[in-house]
Amino acid sequence: MCLTGTLLRSILLVLLLADACGKRRCNYREILGSYREVIFVELQNLNLTGSFNTSKVRDPCPSGKTRRILVSIYGMTQQMRCQMGAKQTSNLEKPLVSMEQLIVHNCSPDYLGKKVSCSAVQKIRGKKRKRIRLIKVIKALITCWQKLQSASMLSK
Repeated sequence: MCLTGTLLRSILLVLLLADACGKRRCNYREILGSYREVIFVELQNLNLTGSFNTSKVRDPCPSGKTRRILVSIYGMTQQMRCQMGAKQTSNLEKPLVSMEQLIVHNCSPDYLGKKVSCSAVQKIRGKKRKRIRLIKVIKALITCWQKLQSASMLSK
């Protein structure tokens, strides 16, 4: 029997959905553990030392509640995925993809709310503008992950 790419994707999707359907919420322990072990290292390896003024930027994840912070992180990763398009082109994008996959794998879809529509996301034109925007979002995500770690420590 020959398996096609479409069939394999369908089987993977069913397995992922079956895994997620049993969950009512998110496995924060697994999410934060994987973040520290993998994604945090990827972010450090990016060496983001560019001087972008972030003092006037609003708080990307204003709530102190773990669920809302995680939903903010998930929303930002989805928006940037829409910006990236179908192909992954740089090392900056790898942590974003990892974050989104980690959250989707460890959370119930109902818990995360509705997905971001790519048609509603304003596309950024130009490589330099995209890179600057990507760096700003990654820095905001780092702030949100730190906030999530603090909030989950407080809720224990």
